Amino acid sequence: MKIDIERYNERYHQSGKFIDNWQSGIKLLPFNSNPSSAYDKRCGLHGVTGEFCRILDNDGTNPIENFEDSVKGPVKDFLLAKNMDEEQIGSFLNVLKDVLFVNGNLNVTDSSFLKYMPMVPDDETISTKVRKKYSDGQNKLAKFLYSMLLDDENLTISSSNSNLFVKILKEALVPFGSNNPSNIVKEYTILPFIKKSFSEDITWLLKQKESVKIKYFHLLLHFYTCYAVTQAITFLSPKKHDAPLEPTSFYFILNSEKASVNHDAVVSGWSHRIPKQSLDKLFGKSQALDILNSVLSEDGKVVGFYYDVYKALSATPFEENKYYCEKLLELYQQEKREVFKRRASEDGSIEEMSTTITSYEDFTEKLERLCVGLQSPSYVSRMRKKVIDLLSVRFLQIRRGNFVLVLDNEMLIFLIAMFTKGKKVKLDDMYKLFNGYGIFFNRGSRLAIEEYLLKLNLLDRKSDSGEAQYVKVIL
Repeated sequence: MKIDIERYNERYHQSGKFIDNWQSGIKLLPFNSNPSSAYDKRCGLHGVTGEFCRILDNDGTNPIENFEDSVKGPVKDFLLAKNMDEEQIGSFLNVLKDVLFVNGNLNVTDSSFLKYMPMVPDDETISTKVRKKYSDGQNKLAKFLYSMLLDDENLTISSSNSNLFVKILKEALVPFGSNNPSNIVKEYTILPFIKKSFSEDITWLLKQKESVKIKYFHLLLHFYTCYAVTQAITFLSPKKHDAPLEPTSFYFILNSEKASVNHDAVVSGWSHRIPKQSLDKLFGKSQALDILNSVLSEDGKVVGFYYDVYKALSATPFEENKYYCEKLLELYQQEKREVFKRRASEDGSIEEMSTTITSYEDFTEKLERLCVGLQSPSYVSRMRKKVIDLLSVRFLQIRRGNFVLVLDNEMLIFLIAMFTKGKKVKLDDMYKLFNGYGIFFNRGSRLAIEEYLLKLNLLDRKSDSGEAQYVKVIL
């Protein structure tokens, strides 16, 4: 495929000047360098769940921010249109409020209620400015999750419950009805092995009983958000263009365990696979792949990660593209250095680089070095913070000065149930299922897991010798 310089000019220029566009050619990560968008522990996990369910159902339902504004008026108008007298309406609204809210929080008693969850809690301590940041951050995560669905997938979170409250809320709070859905696009590019497992796992969970869906749906979505972001980061390198399309492995530790400096969760875990210096290069590495998608796309179609980029490049002999590749490197280097000259507070961090190349590998590696070396210093900490904030909600902890990936008891049990689909499996096979998601445990962590499963009476021995052990977790 020929390199189209004009597409680079279109996407990376405004009024004739170069601009640092973020993910204009391909969207890979559910955040950006803008500090006006945030997601951290204060958000909770239910806001993303609510927004994801609203996107999934696509019927125009709005979240229930509070009873007076979000429920009382629409339900009252709906019941008046049904010719119910005002005294009966008042009694019904009082009961509805008691059902919907417990201690001021939305009470989800049915999976159909999940789409009413607000993105930000109705908390007076959260300012309007912070509320907007969290809403924007969670909206991006919900769209990221929606992009994990297969193109032909047609799922709905709503139950078939004919409960009176569910029926009235559904009819009263949907402004334009499901017969007039909006056009929602899957904006983000997701690794294929993640899309495949997400489809299988969400389908499995939606077949469970109501109490299970309500209790664990937010865990599934948060796990997949962190899983997809982590794996995407590991594939943001031209050196991964011929790597197997399978999850990168990470060692985890249980929340109850202690981590020494020699623990595999430290030596072969997060800090090993995604060290600080890798996160510091995240904006530049993403921009390099974004530029490649910009100049290789046809009819606005995204090319993909490096394994797809190399397929597209290889379709055209290198010599036919050599001039355009070198021209692109020359343009980017020149224009980005001009940007730094206009900013008194910033300076290019690398010396002038030769733009002469001998292969596509040379081209992509030089483009990445330029994008990383000439990224704005302010983007370094911002992008790193976005990733750490997301993972630290549930999975990432600092142990002995190192970031390690951690599973708490609730997440462990949920993942076992989801990976095994509630079936009885051999203990060794269970660990292989975890490995299929890039999750590994050392011997110490395995012993801790088995001890915990025995405590919960979830681990069965086939014989007294304990040679064959089976696990069965039903949520």
